[in-house]
Amino acid sequence: MKKIANIFLILFSIILFQNCEEDQFESSLQFVTFGDTTYSTGVDVAGSTTVDVIVYTSKIVSSDVTFNVAVATSSNAAPGSYTVPGSVTVPSGSNKGTLTVALSDVNLGIGVNKLVLNFDSVTEGYGSGGSTTVEYIQNCNEVTGTLALAFDRWGSEVSWNIKDALGGVVASGGGYPDTGSGTSKTDVISVTLCAGRTYTLTTTDAYGDGWGAVGNYTLTIGGVVKVTGDSSLMDNGGTGAISATATFNTN
Repeated sequence: MKKIANIFLILFSIILFQNCEEDQFESSLQFVTFGDTTYSTGVDVAGSTTVDVIVYTSKIVSSDVTFNVAVATSSNAAPGSYTVPGSVTVPSGSNKGTLTVALSDVNLGIGVNKLVLNFDSVTEGYGSGGSTTVEYIQNCNEVTGTLALAFDRWGSEVSWNIKDALGGVVASGGGYPDTGSGTSKTDVISVTLCAGRTYTLTTTDAYGDGWGAVGNYTLTIGGVVKVTGDSSLMDNGGTGAISATATFNTN
């Protein structure tokens, strides 16, 4: 019995020693990671802003620790629209650092800019987490325009849309009620767009014989006529749907 007890004590000591070694190994691990996977904001037209990207270490540091940061090649942010510091410091007595990214309205145009950040050449003794992405767009200064339409009795054949520079539909209409013989219809639609951008107006006749002798359309913004056209642009003799397109800007 005494022999069995001795064997048990030896095995217990081995297991305890191994656990102590593992705890010591795990306690020596240090990591640095970004506080969030995505940060989002907007930049005013002709303006600028900043975004604070938070960085955390797995433990409170006893002295300042600096980590290098790099912009990944997978970024699609407009050149000249951002400034990223090359490093971020976690101060002594803390486990949190702040990387302040500066953004400005340079070549932003339309669409989402994605700035992907990675840790580069991580400080010795530290492992690093994944990347983070700063997403930003140009804020929209809205302008209001009017689209005036005139068409014949076959309103169900009439449709229109306005697309932005990325091909997204920002306004549309059509499928008006048909009316009696010899009648016509007019409509005036208010449209809200972003200043300083380019759009495309598309007008369509589903049958292909135009909007009749009265058919026309005019898009006006701030008292300036941006697009105008008549029924002849949508007449192919009734052989199928035909559209007229015109590009305009909101400058």
